[in-house]
Amino acid sequence: MKKLGAMLATCLLSLTLTACGTTPATPAGSADTSDTGSAPAEPVIPSGSAVPSPGSASGSSSAQEDPNTRVYRDCSVTILGYSIREDRDGEPALRVECQFRNDSKSSASFSTTVIPNAYQGDPQEALAYATPAETDPEYSALLTLLDPGESIVCAGYFKLSSTDLPVELEIKDLRDSSADALCRTLDIAGMPMEDYPETNVKSK
Repeated sequence: MKKLGAMLATCLLSLTLTACGTTPATPAGSADTSDTGSAPAEPVIPSGSAVPSPGSASGSSSAQEDPNTRVYRDCSVTILGYSIREDRDGEPALRVECQFRNDSKSSASFSTTVIPNAYQGDPQEALAYATPAETDPEYSALLTLLDPGESIVCAGYFKLSSTDLPVELEIKDLRDSSADALCRTLDIAGMPMEDYPETNVKSK
């Protein structure tokens, strides 16, 4: 009887040791949390940056980290600066200077690839486009056709409803309505009216 009891105890002990030494298999597709206790974090895309299409030469990391730059499907746009100048009606206008690069496979201009809009007030209202009081080569550059890979500095004008309230600028891709717009808030409070270069002449 004692021998039978000893044999049963030995069998139970060996079954227990076998069960403790076995770890369940991790199901396919699940994250291994044995080290940290949590699933690996997904890579985070910085807010305010555009994600270029794969293989796009314009999608450099430095361009994507610049909040003033947006890489679109067929071009890239960088806001270089802004100022207040007199428009053709003698009223204050916001001048926004941008660098435009044609990344498409055919000739294109700023005006045929993207569209800028500006808003001001509460509730916000769209600002009308303005014509500069004097000739501005960068204003004319909005319509300049560029070959693929070329870039140009151009400037758009907006008629201001106030010289104190901030302006919300939005530049959208005309060729891809699903693309995120380049949006910036421009603080113009206290900015003086900037003179045109002396070489310019009055526009008709």
